[in-house]
Amino acid sequence: MSINQEIENTRLTKRVALIIYLRSVSDQYKLRHYGDIVYFSKNMKYCVLYVNRKEAKELKNEIAQLDFVNHVEISPEEKVNLDSQHIEGQLVEMAKEAEKRLQLEQEKNEDQMR
Repeated sequence: MSINQEIENTRLTKRVALIIYLRSVSDQYKLRHYGDIVYFSKNMKYCVLYVNRKEAKELKNEIAQLDFVNHVEISPEEKVNLDSQHIEGQLVEMAKEAEKRLQLEQEKNEDQMR
């Protein structure tokens, strides 16, 4: 379940992340008046900008028109399943796979010692 779904009935401002790919590293500062920059990658020339969910589509189109912007995406965070049962199931599967790998490696080491 998304955090936005959990706060749906609260008075908190619903926000969403825009992922903005830039032409130049220094252009990130020009985006500050659109929202809050929470992450920036110099190597990949992109930033994550949080904006109000109600304004996200309009801001996405507006920012995409800027000459220093290559591409803008709305984060797919709503599709991420954060339900505790789902996460626990994933952890159990990962643990089983790790145990299998460890067992195979131990068997391989035993065979090499013989």
